[in-house]
Amino acid sequence: LNCCDHEGADTTTKFTHQVPMIRMTPNRRTAFLLLAVVSVILSTEAFQTSPITTKSVSRNPSCRFTSEHQTDSQASSSPSSSRSIVSSVENGNLDDALSMLQNVDGGGDSIPASTYHAVIEACCAGKVERHNNKKYNKNNSSSNNNKSAMDKINEAADLLTAMGEEVTSHAYETLISGYARRGRWQDAYRTLAALEEKFGSSDEKDNDVPSLNVYQTVLIAFVEAGEYDHMNSLLTRMRRRGVRPTVFTYNSLLKICAQTARWREAVSILSQCQREPGVNPDLVTFTSTIRACARARKTDKAMEIFRVVKDMGVKMDVYCYTTAMDACAKGRRWKVALSLLDEMKEKGIEPNEVSYGVAVSACGNGGQWEKALELLEQMRKENMKINTITYNSAIAALAKAARSESRQQRRYDYKPGGGWSKVESSNPSYNDNDLWKKALDLVDCMEKEGVRRDSFTFSSAISTCGAAGRWQESLDLIDAMKRVTKPNKIAYTSAITACANSEKWEPAFELFNDMKNDGLQPDLVAYNALINAGTMSNQPEQVFDLWVEMCKTDKREKVSPDIVTLTEVIATLDRGIGKINRERADKVFAEAVSRGIILKEDSLDSSWEVDLSRMSFPVARAACRFIFRRIANAAKNGDLDVKDFSLITGASKMREYVREVLRDELKPAVFCVVPKLEQGTLQVKEKVMRNYIAGQSD
Repeated sequence: LNCCDHEGADTTTKFTHQVPMIRMTPNRRTAFLLLAVVSVILSTEAFQTSPITTKSVSRNPSCRFTSEHQTDSQASSSPSSSRSIVSSVENGNLDDALSMLQNVDGGGDSIPASTYHAVIEACCAGKVERHNNKKYNKNNSSSNNNKSAMDKINEAADLLTAMGEEVTSHAYETLISGYARRGRWQDAYRTLAALEEKFGSSDEKDNDVPSLNVYQTVLIAFVEAGEYDHMNSLLTRMRRRGVRPTVFTYNSLLKICAQTARWREAVSILSQCQREPGVNPDLVTFTSTIRACARARKTDKAMEIFRVVKDMGVKMDVYCYTTAMDACAKGRRWKVALSLLDEMKEKGIEPNEVSYGVAVSACGNGGQWEKALELLEQMRKENMKINTITYNSAIAALAKAARSESRQQRRYDYKPGGGWSKVESSNPSYNDNDLWKKALDLVDCMEKEGVRRDSFTFSSAISTCGAAGRWQESLDLIDAMKRVTKPNKIAYTSAITACANSEKWEPAFELFNDMKNDGLQPDLVAYNALINAGTMSNQPEQVFDLWVEMCKTDKREKVSPDIVTLTEVIATLDRGIGKINRERADKVFAEAVSRGIILKEDSLDSSWEVDLSRMSFPVARAACRFIFRRIANAAKNGDLDVKDFSLITGASKMREYVREVLRDELKPAVFCVVPKLEQGTLQVKEKVMRNYIAGQSD
C-alpha cells in the first residue's frame, strides 16, 4: 500500500495524512477497509500494556494476564482494572487499590504479577511500627490491635498468598524486607523459609534464589533483635545453599553491634569473618568492632584489636584512630588518647573536628581541663570548626574539675566540747583558677561563633558556677537558657546548688517552684539540693517540711528520701534551737528506720550491738536517743533480756562525741567504758542499762 511506504513512520499517522491523496479504486477501497479494521484492532485496550513504574518488579512470563481460556470481556476488563489499581497506588490511595484488587480478584479476573508487585511494595513501604522482638510472634502478628492504621504489612502478606502459583520471588523479597524494617524477625524468617521451599530445596547450590541481599536483610533483622543464635544458624544455611557472605555482609552486622554496644557479639562476628573462606576483613570491619567495644566501655579489648590492626600493616585512617581515641576517652585514659592524636599527625593522617572533639572529651573525663582548653585553641589556630559537642566536652571538663574542688569548700564540723564550727577550704587554687569564668567564656564564644547551645551546654556551665557558689551567674544562665531551650532538671538543680553554696535560701526555693511550674517533677537530687540550701542557710522548719513532703510523695515519682536526705535534715534540725527541733529530729530518724534508710534489719547490727562509725555526728546523736528509747520500750514489754550493750564508733572523735551524748543528754545519764582490746567500741554494762531502763519507767 502507498500509505505504508515510509519506513519507520507511525502507521496511523501516515494513514491519516495519505487519505486525501488516495484515489478510491475498487482495489484501493478494499485495502482501505482492511487497514481501517487493523487500526481499530490495534487501538483496543486488549493490545495495550498497563503502565508500570520502574520501581515495580520485573515481569514473569508465567504471570501473563491473557490466556486462550479468557473470555473477550475478561481480556478487555483486566488491563483496565490493573491500570486503575496502579494509578491509585501512585496517587497514594492504597486503600482504594486494595479494595479494587480484592474486587477484581474475587470476580475471577486475572491480575498481572506487576500489579501485585506495585501494591505489595506500597504496603511494605508504608508507615513502620517496630515491635518488641522478644514478645512478637505469629499469634499477634495479625492482630488489629497491634498494628498502625497506616501499616499495611499484613495486607501485603495476604496479597502474597492471593498470587497463588503465579507468586514471584520479588514478592517474597519485598515482604521479607517489610517485616525486617518493622522488627518482625520471626515473620521475616518464616517468609524466607517459604521462599526457599518455593524456589528450590536447600541442597540446590546452583540456585540463586534467595539472593545474598535477601539473606543479609534477615541477618540484620536477627542482629537488631539480639537473636545471634538464629544469625549463626542462617549463616550456616546460606553456606549450604552456596550463598557465601561477603565482607559487606559482616560489616553490616558489625555496624549494628557498634550502634548497640554489643561488644561480645561484635568480637564473635569479627572472628567468623576472619575464618570465612575468600573473605578478608577490611579496615571498616576492625573499626566497627573497636567502636562496639568503645561504646561498651571495654577499653582494653578495643585497644587490643587496634594493636592487631597496626601489626597487620593495614593502612589506617582517621576514623579508626578516632574510634580508638574514643575508647580511651570512655576509659579515662586521656594520656593514651592524646598520644594517638600525636601519632596520627606523625603518620600524615590529618585529624578532623571529631578527632579533636574526642580528645577534648578524654581530657574532660580525666579532669584535665587545661589540656581540653589547649586543644580548643589548637583547633582555632588550624581554622577548624568547633561544634556543640566539642564545646560541651570542654565545659563539662570545667564542671567536673569545679565539683571536685568544691568538695574542699566550706563545711560544718564538730569540735568536742566546742560545738559546731565552719571549716574553710584549705585549697587556695580553687579561687585562682576561676573555672566558672572560663565556662562562661566558652558559652559566650559559642554564641558569637553561631554554634548551637543546647541544654547540656547550659547545664554544665550552671554546674560549674554552682560548684563555685556563683548563684547570680547561675540565675543569669537560667534566664539565657530560657531564651534558647527549656531548662531541664539538671540545670535547675545545679542553680539550686549554687544558691546553697552561697547560703541563699530564697532564690533556691524560688528556682524549685519554677521547676514545678515548668512541668518538671523534682527528683531526689533536686530535693536534696534544696534541703542542702536550707541546711547551709539554717532553715530547720522549711527543711523539715521538705522531708514530710518527700515522705508523702508517691514512690513511683522516685523522690523517696535516702541517706543523704536524712543526713542533711538531721544536721539542720540538730543545729536548730529548741525542744521542737529535737522532737522533729527524733521523728525524722524514726521514719528513716521504718523506711529502711538506716539501722537496717539485714545489717550486722543486733539489739545489743550497733555500728555508728559511718554516721555523721548529728545522725549518731539522734541514733543514740532512738536506740536507747527502743531498748527501754522492749524491756518494759518483756520482749528483751537486758545484757551488756556495745556501740561501735571507731577510735576517732566519734567515740568521745557519743560518750558525751550518752552522759549529757540521756536521763538518767548513761556511762560507758572502752574495752582494752576494742578501742573503737563503747560498752555499756548490764547494770547501767538496767538503771537507765528503770529510770524510764519512773
